[in-house]
Amino acid sequence: MTRINFREFVLGAMPGTKADIVIKSGVSQAAVLRCVRLLHGGRKICIAGWRPYPRAGAAMAVYAVGDLPDAPCKLKNLTKSRIRLRFEAKAKQDGRWDSMKARWRSKYWIRKAGAVGDPLVAALFGAARTQEAR
Repeated sequence: MTRINFREFVLGAMPGTKADIVIKSGVSQAAVLRCVRLLHGGRKICIAGWRPYPRAGAAMAVYAVGDLPDAPCKLKNLTKSRIRLRFEAKAKQDGRWDSMKARWRSKYWIRKAGAVGDPLVAALFGAARTQEAR
């Protein structure tokens, strides 16, 4: 198959997001991404709308056949605190939260212990200067 045939498969799978087009057309993800980029650049397809990405909350473009102007994205971006709350909720639900907190605590205490310095090294070479301690 040539890229021209891939374009026909991609155009036949519209409208949809890039992920939808991969599933509907049966073409590899790399080929679909390349075709969508080329077709959109050549004004054969346009962005008909936007859909929120289910996992991260970012916006996904919904492509359709036509040379209309691209639809502007009117979805609100998630705030940093909202992203953090979603991450923590998923981690607690998966059971990863306790191990993550334990790892963060151990890294904190390792860094704090390293900041004090080794007394033997201090006796041999003198106290560390402020620039070297960082």
